[in-house]
Order: sequence, then structure tokens, then C-alpha cells
Amino acid sequence: MVLAGLVSARGAVSDVAGNWNVLLFFVGLTGAAAVAERSGLFEALAGTSARMSGGSPRRLLVAVVAAGAIVAALLSNDAAALVLTPVVYVLVARFGLSPLPYVLACTFVADAASIALPVSNPVNVIVSDRLGVSAASLVPVLLPAALASVVALLGCLLVMYRRQLPARAPLVPPSDSWASWTGVPRRLLAAFGVAVGAFAVASALNLPLGPTMTAVWLLLLGVEWTSRRPDRPLDGIGCSLLVFVASMGILVDGLSSAGITAWLAQIVLGQVRDSPAAVMVVTAFAAAVGANLVNNLPAAFVFADAVQGAGLSAASAHAAALGTIIGADLGPNLTPVGSVATLLWFVLLRQRGLEVSTWSYIRIGLIVTPVTILAALGVALLLGVPR
Repeated sequence: MVLAGLVSARGAVSDVAGNWNVLLFFVGLTGAAAVAERSGLFEALAGTSARMSGGSPRRLLVAVVAAGAIVAALLSNDAAALVLTPVVYVLVARFGLSPLPYVLACTFVADAASIALPVSNPVNVIVSDRLGVSAASLVPVLLPAALASVVALLGCLLVMYRRQLPARAPLVPPSDSWASWTGVPRRLLAAFGVAVGAFAVASALNLPLGPTMTAVWLLLLGVEWTSRRPDRPLDGIGCSLLVFVASMGILVDGLSSAGITAWLAQIVLGQVRDSPAAVMVVTAFAAAVGANLVNNLPAAFVFADAVQGAGLSAASAHAAALGTIIGADLGPNLTPVGSVATLLWFVLLRQRGLEVSTWSYIRIGLIVTPVTILAALGVALLLGVPR
């Protein structure tokens, strides 16, 4: 974009600096997730899921979805998909069960629950930040929508895999073979509780989420250092992701200079701009399609910029933010290229000898994606459209 003359060098630097809130958010988010992984938090969640199942493969699936939803909501969708998947794979292998329904649940619930909170998906902060909408103001709508999406996903999986999930199977290993919460330092668990509370307060006060998330990570890292000094404390910081996000901002500015985003806004919003409900539905499905064409992060940048330049009313802009987040977060469940996390999920499984074909994934995604989007939209339309 700089070489083509669509963005000046000074403009590119200014754009990266202008995204300081989003970039700091990424630093804190990836750092906090890395501390959680090193602490054994994810293994403890998996162990709790195993004990809760009581020998029932169906209850185990419910427990995996619940654990994935909690991790995705509080520690990001990437953590749910990439960290829980290997743990769950080992868990179901000990049960002697087919791993496919359970590992699919890990990747699908990561996106289904990722609309819940600003911290649940970087897309949520990108969209709200670029549209100038308070991320906290969206939570009363998106949190219930996330719950509806997760319930809809669970229903789909239970129906589709009902023959592979007998009501009960006496295959539970001894409970002491599972990781427990006693392995997680108590001070670190307390710090996680303080961090969640601090983030909630910051969101309620509409404070910038980037510095807040970075402060949360530094708090967790400091407590971890006093409990068990990590060999590589900065491992997990997504440096390449920071470069990607910064570059995407410049790319979108170049597309805006070329008139592409204005053209896109006219196509998507031209006929519905004065109806907040229609704006929410149209932006949700447009962002979902875009996520599967160019990945959800670029799609979120482009659609947020298109909406920003569309001159919508406050009510329509609020509805567009909700629709874009729902579409960009849930849409990637349709194909393997929808998000980077899904591509890495495939790699993780292949490293463990489990081959999931692209068609097998798409076949499930064709059912799960529209059902979860419609469930989330139904709740969002009830709660998020002015009467």
C-alpha cells in the first residue's frame, strides 16, 4: 500500500500508532493465556471435565463444551482451540472413545463462545475500537448471545454424533489419574480472580482495554514469578500476530483510499442502512462470508472500516458492530481457512496422528455455523435493537 502510493510512509506509522489500544490488548491477551497454560489451568479444567462425566460419553462432551466455553470467554478463542485440544485428545484416548466429536467441540466452541466478552476474541476489540463503540456496552447483548450460540452448538453435536456417544460407558480411569486444581498455585488462582474482576471494572468504566489487559498479564506474570519462576517468561507473546494486526490496519487504510471499503459499504448497507435490525443481520452474514474468503481478522478490519465510513445513525452503527462481531467470530466455523486458530488446530491433530479431512470439517461446519449464527442473532435482535 505504501509502495503503491495509497498510504504515505508517515500515514502508515500514524496508523500503527493509532492502533496502540488493539496492539497492547494482543500483548496482554497472549501473555495471560501463556501464563494460564504454564500454570496447569487447562489440564485442571480437563480433569474436572473427566470427573464430571461420570462415565457418560455424552456428559463428557457437555463438559468439554462447557470447559471450552469458559476458556474462550475468559482467555480467548485461540486458547480454547489450541491449548485445550491436545489435553482433550489425551483425555478421550484414555476413555477409549472416538476423539473426533470432542476435538471438533474444542474448535467449534472456541468460536461459538468468543462473542461473549471483549477479551474472548481480538476481533471484538478491533471492531469496537475502529467503530468508536464502547466494547463494554456490547456485553449485555453479546454475553446472552454467546450462551445461545454455545447451547445451539452443543445441540448440533449431540444430534449429529448421537450414535457414537452411548449414554454410558464404564471406561472412566481412576479419578486420581487426572490433573487437579491442587497443581495450580493458589496465589496464581487468586491472581486470575483479581484479574477477571479488574477487567470487568475497566470494561464497566469504559477504560482502554489494551493497557488494562497488559496490566493483567504483568500481574499474572509477577505472581507466577513468585510461585515458580518460568524459564521463558515472554514465551507466548504473539509477536508475528502483532505485526499482522499492525499491517492489516495499513492495508485497510489503503483499501479505503482506493474507495474499496466505501464501495463495499454501499453494496452491503445501501438498502438497509436505516433499519438497525436489517443492518445487524446483513453485516453478520457478510462478515461470515468475508471470514471464510480472507480470514476473520482481515474481514473484521475491512467491514469495520466500511461501516465506519457509511455514515450510519448511532442505532445502526451499534447494530452493525454487533452484527460484524457475530459474523466474524462465528463465521470461521464454516471452513478451515476461516481463522488461523483452525488451521493450527488441524496441524496439532495431525501431529498426534489424527487426520481430519477438509470435507469432514466443512460437512459439520455447514450445519453448525448457520445454526449458531442464527441463535446468536436471534438473541441480539431481541436485546440489541432499539424499540
